[in-house]
This record gives sequence, C-alpha cells and structure tokens, in this order.
Amino acid sequence: MNFFHKCILLRAKIPSLLRALLPSLWFNFKYLPLRQAIRLPILVYKPHFLRLKGSVVIDSPCIHLGMIRLGFFTADVYPNAGITLRIEGKIIFQGRCFIGNDCYVICGKDGEIVFGNDFKATGGIRLVSQHGIHFGNHVLVGWGNTIIDTNFHPLYDMEKEHFKKAFGPINIGENNWFAMNCLVMPGVTTPVHCIFAARTIVTRGGQYESYCVHGGSPIGVLSRNVMRIIGQDAIKDYTDKNYSFV
Repeated sequence: MNFFHKCILLRAKIPSLLRALLPSLWFNFKYLPLRQAIRLPILVYKPHFLRLKGSVVIDSPCIHLGMIRLGFFTADVYPNAGITLRIEGKIIFQGRCFIGNDCYVICGKDGEIVFGNDFKATGGIRLVSQHGIHFGNHVLVGWGNTIIDTNFHPLYDMEKEHFKKAFGPINIGENNWFAMNCLVMPGVTTPVHCIFAARTIVTRGGQYESYCVHGGSPIGVLSRNVMRIIGQDAIKDYTDKNYSFV
C-alpha cells in the first residue's frame, strides 16, 4: 500500500476517531492510572454506558494510543451502533484488543473478563460475565457470538434436594477461532488452536481437540489437522480457485 492510499484510508477514519475522542478521554482518565491514561490506549466509539463502576486494567508491557478499540464499525451486516458497556466487576486487557460494532460487554459485580493479547471480535457479539471469562492470546470471535458464564436461573433437583450448578468459569485457549453465531456456555474450557464452526453450541465437558474444527449437534470433530494462520485467515481474492468449492 503506497503513501497515497494510506492517506485516503486515514482521511476516511478521521470522523470516527474524532467522535471517539471525548468519550475515550473520559473513559481512560476514569479507569486508568495517569501514566497510562495520557497515552489514550482505549478508544471507545459510540459508547452506550449502562453502568460504569468496577475496574479496568491494562496488564501489558507496551501501552500505546488506540491499542484497545471498542465499538468501531467493521461488520457490514450489523448496524453502526458502537458498543454497550456495563462494568461492575473487573476487565483486564493483556495487550491489543478490537471489539467491533453493535457489541455488548456486560461484567457483573462478581465477574471478571480477561482479554489476552490480540483479541478480535467483529460485530454483534454478546459477552456476559457474572463469574469469570478468560481468553488466551490471538482469539478471533466472528459475527453474532454469545459467550456467557451463567444460566442466571438455577434448577432444583428434586431427587438430590439441592439446586443444580448454574454458572462456571469459561477458559478459552490461545489461537481459538469461533465462526459466526456460536454460543459458548458456562464452564467451557478449550485447548489451544481450537476452531468452532458456525452456529456451534459449545458446552462444558466437551472433548475439544487442538487443530480441529468442531461443530454439529451433538457437537463433534468435523475436520482434523487444520489451523488458522494469522495474517492469512481472510480471503482477499475471490478469483483464486484454491479457496473455491467448485
């Protein structure tokens, strides 16, 4: 990409960056130590703040402008509606993070969300933590995913005379990839280099394997010995027959 093209792209981004400036200034100086806040590491576009208490922490050796971007438009199939945030617990960023348009991040007072370095979510995700959600490094989450660590409503076991478990921590391994419209339920743990096909329901106790694509109902392994290569995980040329089904 030459200098001229870079200037055009920058010009297109200026309006959104300006719109993000005031809420980003307020958000950074509300949550971060002064030495971090002055660098404006968190940019928030079109934010809808439901409640802002709790804490936001950046645990990274390198702090720079815009390393965390929340709400910016990236997915055409979802409205340019920014991001909705409710923070009562603790959110930890361990490096770069991008969460796109029409997304919701809800962290309850007992919740904790840890984003590993290079976390990316495109659009329409619903992330809800009342207990604990941990993402390893280089996790990619596609359109319309819901990741939630609680059922909210416990069921009573009449035979055992106690309530069944209704929440549990979610631990997502490094280099995981969730295609569009997946549902990740409480208590899930996945290994590294794990891929989930579109509309997969991921539940606790599943036998998930590295370098495999999982999907179907009931969930199973659809393909083995496959992996996501960062930087080569998006089709750029639809005339390239190597990617075509026909």
